[in-house]
Amino acid sequence: MRFPKLLFSTIIGMLLFASCGGGGKGQQTACGDVTFKKGNTNEVIIHELADPDKLNPVNSTSAGATYIEYNIFMYLLDVDKEKLEVNPSLAVARPTITKLEEGPYKGGMSLSFEIRPEAMWDNGTPVTAKDVEFTYKAVKNPMVESEQQKPYCDFLVHMDIDPANPKKFTLYTNQLSAEAEFSLGGSCYILPEYVYDPKGIMRKYSIDELSNPANVSKLKADANIIAFAKEFNSEKYQREKGYVVGCGPYQFESWATGQRIILSKKANWWGDQLADKAVNFKALPAKITYEILNDWTTAVTAMKDEGIDVERNIEAKLFSDLNKNEAFKCKYEINTPQELSYVYIGMNMKNPKLQDVRVRKALAYLVNRQQIIDVLNYGFAAPTFGMIHPSKKYYNDQLDPYNFDPSKASTLLDEAGWKDSDGDNIRDKVVNGKKEQLKLVFKYNAENPTRQRIGLFLKEQAKKIGVEIEILGKEWTVFIDETKKHDFELFCGAWISDPISDDPKQIWHTSSADGGSNYVYFGNTRSDQVIDAIRTELDESKRNEYYKEFQKIVNEEVPYIFLYTPKNRLCISKRFENAKAYTARPGYSEREFVVGGAGQRMAAGN
Repeated sequence: MRFPKLLFSTIIGMLLFASCGGGGKGQQTACGDVTFKKGNTNEVIIHELADPDKLNPVNSTSAGATYIEYNIFMYLLDVDKEKLEVNPSLAVARPTITKLEEGPYKGGMSLSFEIRPEAMWDNGTPVTAKDVEFTYKAVKNPMVESEQQKPYCDFLVHMDIDPANPKKFTLYTNQLSAEAEFSLGGSCYILPEYVYDPKGIMRKYSIDELSNPANVSKLKADANIIAFAKEFNSEKYQREKGYVVGCGPYQFESWATGQRIILSKKANWWGDQLADKAVNFKALPAKITYEILNDWTTAVTAMKDEGIDVERNIEAKLFSDLNKNEAFKCKYEINTPQELSYVYIGMNMKNPKLQDVRVRKALAYLVNRQQIIDVLNYGFAAPTFGMIHPSKKYYNDQLDPYNFDPSKASTLLDEAGWKDSDGDNIRDKVVNGKKEQLKLVFKYNAENPTRQRIGLFLKEQAKKIGVEIEILGKEWTVFIDETKKHDFELFCGAWISDPISDDPKQIWHTSSADGGSNYVYFGNTRSDQVIDAIRTELDESKRNEYYKEFQKIVNEEVPYIFLYTPKNRLCISKRFENAKAYTARPGYSEREFVVGGAGQRMAAGN
């Protein structure tokens, strides 16, 4: 999904479009005239390793859901994948931002937007500020399952709609925030009120009322609030045609669980008239299909047979083999753009066995990152030691990393009182009056063999010093549900971000532990204070110091074992003339793909 969804203040990274497979002129000529099975069929078929969790963007939490939703819904603001800069999308322009020196929201700020005059819903009615207001209200409804979205709107306390122009509106915050523009403009897909609230229930409540913490208990008991949330959270708004509706270029057609999701291009979409004038309005394929195959060997075989046009993050061994396959490279571009993401092992800090930081540090010293990179990723990754990508200017390069050192791990466990008292080769300790063995369960999503092998590597090293680890795979939707419920001891996951400044609240603030994305129960008073300071400090140099302090706190507490930042192992069919690879996930823009002429282009040696 779009993790984290934050304010763009610093453009980082760079577009990487370096084909490993196209090669030089001689190599392309050696391919001869290439014929594609689908020819010029105006359809893109994209591989997905698992079903998305949901397709209601207020409820959904998975990256796969966000990639699909991007073609159905629209943000007010978006990030241009090529230039890596914020641009207006549904909005006419970036907002006018004013610090408030007086009035009821003194000390906060206002952000004034206008929706594009062309913007229309599928029923022919205009997209208005009422739809924007409804979207924020849905997120703020305390009974709606929107915990991953709430942090991005928590400082929004009021909204005014221009009485003379229903497409103009102003948002008011209760504090200054460096994150406000993109958090409010680029983190919430705008929903049509007429589809998601046909009875107008949420019109009975103001944003002011929904934003007041003193009202939470009363609202949670309100019959209308409960009724709306029950309907909004229901399955039909997650996956049924006619109920997954946005103002984007594609219409949701169907979802066959474990098989495919199909989108079709809308006839006479309003954005077509802007395709040559504004970014993010190109929508060329007539149909986009997301083919769900949870086994990588099967998926790559299907791609070799031209049944799939695009695959990302291919299992490293299979990707390495594809890069040596000259026949395959005649039909597919192979790219490895750097990702703004990281893979990690999360540890439940409330679990009695993991509450002692010395135990968490010991487990961190058991991880051989270089082995994981070389053996499992075939070198398509770099080690990382924190949640901030090394390319960002506020990355803290002064942290003491937990490099592979089993002897340190053993010493730390001894110091923490975990010793083998009965000679069974498993460390034990009396915890809460009961003798416990140091046995832990490592969970991963079963569709991801790399994460399984990470667990096996950890298991092997842990066994040598008297720690037993069970490796347990779960189907993706079960895995993510159990993770959100804190039903784990150890788990392997990954976070993905846009090329924008980081807002730690969603993942790291204590208020995000129940319902948000702080699955590991990280945090204390100081870490919360620093997170709040990052969000409110407008001076960039001061904010960067807070970022560095926060990284130091996380490094000392070890809630995660940070593993590596990967390269996107990406293959795209050459039947598309203009398919590019981008740093920003998912690494491509299927809406821009143009079919036809690929064989002639290759024969010409271009």
